[in-house]
Amino acid sequence: MSSIQIRFIVILGALTIIGIFVMQAYYLFKNYNKEESEFHQSVSIALRNTAKIIANYDKGTLPEKGLLIREASNFYKVNVNAHIDQSSLLLTLKNEFAKQELVIPFEYGIYDCGTNELVYNEILKDTTKVKSKSNRKAKSKKTEENSYFIVRFPSKASYMFVEMKSLIISSALLLLACGIFTMAMFMTLRQKRYSELMRDFVNNMTHEFKTPISSIKISADVLLHHPTVEEDKRLFQYAQIIRDQNQRLNDQVEKVLQIAKMESSSFNIKKELIDLHEIIRQVSSQYAIRLDDSGGSLTLSLEAKLHNCMADRFHFMNIISNLIDNAIKYSKNDPEIGIFTHNLKDKLILEVRDKGIGIQEEDISKIFQKFFRVSTGDVHNVKGFGIGLYYVKRICDAHGFDVNLQSVYGKGTSIFIQVKTV
Repeated sequence: MSSIQIRFIVILGALTIIGIFVMQAYYLFKNYNKEESEFHQSVSIALRNTAKIIANYDKGTLPEKGLLIREASNFYKVNVNAHIDQSSLLLTLKNEFAKQELVIPFEYGIYDCGTNELVYNEILKDTTKVKSKSNRKAKSKKTEENSYFIVRFPSKASYMFVEMKSLIISSALLLLACGIFTMAMFMTLRQKRYSELMRDFVNNMTHEFKTPISSIKISADVLLHHPTVEEDKRLFQYAQIIRDQNQRLNDQVEKVLQIAKMESSSFNIKKELIDLHEIIRQVSSQYAIRLDDSGGSLTLSLEAKLHNCMADRFHFMNIISNLIDNAIKYSKNDPEIGIFTHNLKDKLILEVRDKGIGIQEEDISKIFQKFFRVSTGDVHNVKGFGIGLYYVKRICDAHGFDVNLQSVYGKGTSIFIQVKTV
């Protein structure tokens, strides 16, 4: 994915998250206003009905204007201009609030209209109980003057929260999900940046290795063909070791370069019509001599009648080479390797089989992961980076080939590649 595409996705994601935040804040504000309006309407109805009941009981008339005054969002003043009996007021308030389904603690007080002094007040914390503790404040002289009462809801904020509980919780979960997504996005971008830096480093490092490797190869070839070295068996053996180890180092560098290239956006497969049997014979011949010298064997059983396909010649040769190289590395004693082919309808099944140490069952699912190396038990001479089978898997996926593995620990491993023929 290009940098422009990534930048576009990041900007689009950021705008989406900002939009979600704005919309959620709008819905919360709108819902709060709705709950506030419903609360005020219910309280107003309950207090007006209470005022009417008190006026009827006292056989008085209610003022046409200024009956109900909202001093604050949770504070109401009711001007009944009548004598108010405390017990009757409490009972009426509780009944009217119950009718409006307002189950909320409240505080009420009775004031003298003439002096504007508090005559009686009480805090009702539990509206479901008939009796409640009160804080009385009486005047020094009792009077029958007209009074008004106030009602305050000290826990209105928590009441509103309870009413909006489901919306608040869902909003919090949505915002949490957006936060997690944002963190994941930034972590992914940071990881991508680190991967690009690492890939560039590997590319530069391996290319720097190519020059000394080439120089060592030329020097080793000159030594091997020098008459003095050819006559001295010990020197000739050392020159061969230099050449072989230099070739091994070159192979490892090539593998690292191939992996780095596969993970870059410039990687592509150049398919052409190839003969799989020809490639298998060509690659296996390079290993057959080495195996014969070390007491091992490499046998071919190429029985497929259809063995032509569209594939990248260079990468397919590397696949065969990696599979044979793995089979050799993970053999305890003398390697016994077999390469088999047969047709299954219009497909060719390629099998590379060895009688090596095998793979434990818990490691089979990880075998194609990058840098994963199978435990070799008491064998400590296995060298490599753990990218051979990862490379095989990536190339097969790029071609559309199926690859799978069967192994019995202690007996050997078989790797199968299913190729569509033409």
